[in-house]
Amino acid sequence: MDAVNAYRQVQEHYGQVATTHLPQDYHHKVATAFGYKLDDLHSIPGSANLGVSCGNPLAIANVHKGETVIDLGCGGGIDVLLAAAKVGPEGKAVGVDMTKNMLDLARRNADKAGVSNASFVEASITSIPLPSGTADCIISNCVINLVPAADKPLVFHEMFRLLKPGGRIAISDILAKKELPGEVRDDFLLYVGCIAGASPVHDYEKFLYDAGFQGALILDTNNDLNLYKVMWEAERADKPGRPSPQLSCGSCCGAQVGRSQVRPKCRLQLDFNEWAGSFQVYAIKPKVVV
Repeated sequence: MDAVNAYRQVQEHYGQVATTHLPQDYHHKVATAFGYKLDDLHSIPGSANLGVSCGNPLAIANVHKGETVIDLGCGGGIDVLLAAAKVGPEGKAVGVDMTKNMLDLARRNADKAGVSNASFVEASITSIPLPSGTADCIISNCVINLVPAADKPLVFHEMFRLLKPGGRIAISDILAKKELPGEVRDDFLLYVGCIAGASPVHDYEKFLYDAGFQGALILDTNNDLNLYKVMWEAERADKPGRPSPQLSCGSCCGAQVGRSQVRPKCRLQLDFNEWAGSFQVYAIKPKVVV
């Protein structure tokens, strides 16, 4: 899939996810399985949690009062709203997303929650119209894997530019454990579902180094990526008359809509954990940039 088509497909897909209403208990089960606390989820509007996480970047971000946090690919606003509470009224939480439906949803959720220190920017995460040195911390949750391979280095350079000296990144993302077979790499639903676009760990190490980051840590959380398939099958068995959200069709981070190049039966048989994993990525921009 070429880059232009990849961006278009991702934007169309997640535009639909923003307007798709799945049971809230599904979203909570996904979020808690990947590191969120129920108390935190109950502190924000339910529609901010779309069940598309692959980790909890705020768990490793060590956010403090008064800081500015930027969330790359903010979706419905879950991490922006939680970050806004952590930084307090004197701090700022900024969400960036290229999908208008997601931004509209995130803004509604911020208004519903009465959050005044959150703002949102419509942009690709490879080029963000914010001043250099804006952020103390940059987070992202299961989004960078959706950027075409040739453009991924741009994301890391952009994060480095946006950070203040001494600032940090805290990312949750899907990374490949081994080379993906062609039928996986070329599958549309597995791409928008965060598996097919996953980069190898050594690529992330290079992206971080080339951008100028130091102290990089990349850790496999060993979370079960097959959770989505298993949960959907259990829900369908429990409520056979209910329309299927098609979570079995290749998702590593949410409901899937659209066409596919791999038969659903084949996709159901894939062990996502064999090919990819949910990783936490942490790195620091040095205080003195040479």
